[in-house]
Amino acid sequence: MIRTSLFLSTVLLLTACGGSAPENAPTSATPAAAASEARKVTTLQATAAPFDHFFTVQGNVETDRLAQVFPMTQGTVLRIRVEEGQTVQKGQVLMDLDNEAVARNQDELDTRLTLAKDVLARQERLWEQGIGTEVQLLEARTNVKALEESIAAFSEQVDFGKVTAPFAGTVDRIFAKEGGMASPMQPVARVMDLDDMYVRAKVSDHYVGKVEAGQRVDIAMAGRTTRTSAISRVGRYIEPANRTFEIVVPVPEGTELLPNEFAALHINDLHLDSAISLPSGLILQNREGLDFVYTIQEGKAVRQPVQIGPAADDRVLILKGVVPGMTIIDRGAGQVVEGEAVQIMR
Repeated sequence: MIRTSLFLSTVLLLTACGGSAPENAPTSATPAAAASEARKVTTLQATAAPFDHFFTVQGNVETDRLAQVFPMTQGTVLRIRVEEGQTVQKGQVLMDLDNEAVARNQDELDTRLTLAKDVLARQERLWEQGIGTEVQLLEARTNVKALEESIAAFSEQVDFGKVTAPFAGTVDRIFAKEGGMASPMQPVARVMDLDDMYVRAKVSDHYVGKVEAGQRVDIAMAGRTTRTSAISRVGRYIEPANRTFEIVVPVPEGTELLPNEFAALHINDLHLDSAISLPSGLILQNREGLDFVYTIQEGKAVRQPVQIGPAADDRVLILKGVVPGMTIIDRGAGQVVEGEAVQIMR
């Protein structure tokens, strides 16, 4: 009886307060409310484009046309004919040494040779007249020949007093001073040619078979423009101490590199004319360690398994799972979950 009275009281109170619900009142969130609850993301379209992968090694700039010039004889430096930074040709005289003693000896030999030739001429005329012996004639001829050979040798020694450039290039440094002593034990100048330089580098044996002649290489230098070249030679020997082999990369003409400078070689070990790559931040992993990206289907985030390849800069090569034109969630990919409603921001 008491329960019936309480029920009737409650019904009367609700009626008096207008508590009856309208027939068309919504029973769930409106579409606008649902859209406001969807996670906001941005997207990108997967497109095919060229893809290049590089690995980097350090190399040393070298040249085969760098020479320390030594005199062939000892003597005082009489005159220096060139200046540092001057361009010279092969065989051009760089400096003169004092070899007066050698020159005096050559003058003496020239005098003796003149006399020996006169004696030979007289001996030949006597021999034609039947005077003298054959031995005297042979001795005269031998004397002339010996003096001629001695003079030729002294002429070479005289030429040794002229220090010349071994090849065409630039005089980088002059060590000798006029009036100073020069000897075959010390260099007097340094000549170099920067037109035929190359970078020699050591590469890990991990890349054996992946590096070959003709492969593209970008030569990077601090504060300078990166230049593109190609491997000219690949070594066929692996150093047992560090498990590396050598490569040689020619330096393009006009590159402001200097001998013994370090340069970074970015070796192109993979080139694809057309491939799909995505920013590395979009590649996620599930609990099993499998890679995936998020796509959108019917307004919801959906996991798309992918197989990835090597990374280049901030992009990863996609081997399987993504085709050109596929919509991939970009910003917000790390916050969404499978099946979550998403709203694309423009």
